[in-house]
Order: sequence, then structure tokens, then C-alpha cells
Amino acid sequence: MKRLASLVLALLLLSGAAPVPAVDLVSHRAVYRLALDSNALGVDVSDVQGEMIYEWGDACDGWTTTQKSRMKFFYQDGRTADIGWTLSSWESKDGLRYRFFVRNFQGSKLLGELRGEARLDGAGKGGVAEFSEPKASRLALPAGTLFPTSHSRSLLGHLAAGDRAFYATVFDGTDQQGIYDISAVLASQAAPTADEVRLSPLLARGPVYRLGLAFYPDGRNTQTPEHEQRLTVHGNGVVDRLTLDYGQFTVDANLQKLEALPAPGC
Repeated sequence: MKRLASLVLALLLLSGAAPVPAVDLVSHRAVYRLALDSNALGVDVSDVQGEMIYEWGDACDGWTTTQKSRMKFFYQDGRTADIGWTLSSWESKDGLRYRFFVRNFQGSKLLGELRGEARLDGAGKGGVAEFSEPKASRLALPAGTLFPTSHSRSLLGHLAAGDRAFYATVFDGTDQQGIYDISAVLASQAAPTADEVRLSPLLARGPVYRLGLAFYPDGRNTQTPEHEQRLTVHGNGVVDRLTLDYGQFTVDANLQKLEALPAPGC
């Protein structure tokens, strides 16, 4: 779920491909209700309840993302687990610099923090991520790495151009091994539904893309994704629905409230 910031808007770096259309993402604040998929069977998790608040905005010199999430797991034997996390990030508009700050919680107890900065040596080139918390460390970023918003704009641009598949290497700073190869495949494309239009004018225009996403840990030579997601995303970058596949069960994130954020006045 922490990787919503990377995908919410997300994902073939196509060598030699023609330029894709420019994508305008809308600054917005979205509130999602988290719940166990009703189709989950034969697992020891009996219920999941929670909320996620996601904000994406234009900050003139870059793009900012803020995410606050909390999930409570209920188990068949009566146990519960209350986990939460926050993410704050900034990405330069040339896609070459990225700052991030992540906090993980169990109940009200802070379990740990991740903080750092990353940079690329140029478009399509590699770079380095430097962590200052929990301890000073460096992580090399391979050529072609994208930061989250650049990744999102690339994906939506390729979809708008008619591409049905997209593959990219992404760094989002959510853990100290935070490089993932992310594969996206378009399942279908549609116009907004009446329910979406009623929820917010930000959902009134299409296209609407339904995608399947698979996350592969970079450099670990595995053909099995670490986890998978399904999402519905509008052409302006707003995610209407997200389903997280944990293997034995899935969690649905359903949009409950959506509002536009004010222009920064650059």
C-alpha cells in the first residue's frame, strides 16, 4: 500500500519510441476506505478496516505527494494488528531530483523512519539515492530509473498514445531496497460512470484506464512478482479504485471523497 504514491498515477521505457503525449495531472486530495475483499476465503484474516488519505500537488518548482494510511487487521483467533505509515515527497519537474520522508507505525508507536534524497545524472541515466535515516547509506540507481511522478506521467502518456503495456524501473524511497521493476498491462478502457461523475467533477472526463500492475524486486532475478495490484485511474491521474493482492487475500481501496487542491500561484 505504501507504493500507492508510485503507482497511483504510475508506470516500457521504449528505446527509440516516438514521443508520447504530454499529460496534465490534476492537484487533488483523495480519501479512500480500506476493506477486505469479500472474495477472500480460507485465510486467517477475518477483516480489514482502514483509511488512506492521498494528496498530490504542483509546487511550482516540483511536485509534492503526501500519503497517510492506517489499516487494522482482524484475525480469526481474535488477534488484531494496527499498522500505519506516512509518506511525504518532492520531485523536481525535470524528474532528476527526489526527496522523501517515510514513517512507519504500529498503533501509536513509531517503528522507524526513512529519509533521504535521490538524483539522476540526466534523463535516461542512472544516479544515486542517499539515505540519512535510519542510518547513512547509498544506493546506486540504474540507468532508466524513474521517480514516482515521472513514472506516472510516462505511463499515462503511453496509455493515451495507445500502448497497452508499460515497464519501468522506479525508485520511491519507501524502503532501503526501494528499486522496483513495475509492469503495467491495460485491461480495459472506458468512459466515466455516472457514480464517478456524481462523486466529483474531477472524474467527469475520460478516459478511464483499468490496469494490472506487477512489482518485481530489481536485480533479484525472479519471474514471480513480489506483489500485484489492480487499479482504475483517470487520465488526469486520479485513482478511483485500487486492489492490493497480498497472495492469500486482497484489500480494496475505494474512493470516498475527492477535491481539487488550489493552484500554487506560480
